[in-house]
Amino acid sequence: MGPPLAYLIVIAVWATTPLAIKISSEYYAPLTAAAMRFALASLIACSLVALFHGGSGLKRRHWKAYAIASLSIFPNMPLVYSATAYISSGLISVILATSPFVMGLLSIVILKSNPFTPLRLLGLGIALAGLTLIVGRQISLGGDAWIGVLLMFASTLVFSLSNVLLKQLDTHAIDPLEQSLGAMTFALPGLVLCFVLSEQSVPPLVMNQSAWAIAYLAGVGSILGYMAFYYVLRTMPFELVGLVPLITPALAMTLGVVVAGELVSDSLKHGSLLILLGLAVYELLPPLMQKWRRRSIVVGPCAGSAQNQQAAADH
Repeated sequence: MGPPLAYLIVIAVWATTPLAIKISSEYYAPLTAAAMRFALASLIACSLVALFHGGSGLKRRHWKAYAIASLSIFPNMPLVYSATAYISSGLISVILATSPFVMGLLSIVILKSNPFTPLRLLGLGIALAGLTLIVGRQISLGGDAWIGVLLMFASTLVFSLSNVLLKQLDTHAIDPLEQSLGAMTFALPGLVLCFVLSEQSVPPLVMNQSAWAIAYLAGVGSILGYMAFYYVLRTMPFELVGLVPLITPALAMTLGVVVAGELVSDSLKHGSLLILLGLAVYELLPPLMQKWRRRSIVVGPCAGSAQNQQAAADH
């Protein structure tokens, strides 16, 4: 799998996952669908590890990394699955796209590192304006949409916390498949406990849209997508990686409209555009400005040297 293919896989998985989660929760209760997805994904991951890694399995020295990574599955996924009962898959994708801002804020507290340059503060401000527009409209409409928004805020916080905590560890020696299996192993007890406590019944297993969505999320969303993203992080420029959360919300919203008939209000369109604009300013402008400054520093002395040589030749 080359970098371009891995990049396309990441975009496709991130764009289709919110809608697939919503479809899987139509026949099965949300927490039931989540537990089924990761139980199946764990079985697939175990088989792949046994097949390609000689049965080496999980390693005790990596348990801390597994535990931290598992936060992005539990309690994160029950929050996302529960939110599908209240808001559209497109809005879920848009709120998840704000995770870089949350990770930046958490980095100040946990890593004692402040990533907020003036440009990034500008991006954060633009995104907050978009988020305020969306949330304000959801609240004004009444109903229970605000519950879904709050659930997604909590999900984004947990997902970002997991990523920031992982930055404190050296995970380069951990194979992405092993990391995925370890995270699911640590998360499964929590998922099963949520399912049991919710007392949700399990309907008869039939191969309908929800069942196919669970199979897709288990094999593609939970394993292939994670491995492709890990590969992209190691092999592709930062500017291209930063485009992923900019591209996927628009695709997710389009899929929601075309496939599921979801409605996109003007406030959601305008708020989403502001969030994506803020994300572009936050993720893409700082590295582009750094490159431009480096080129200016390099070109300046070179141009001055050439002028001096020409002047000496004239004399």
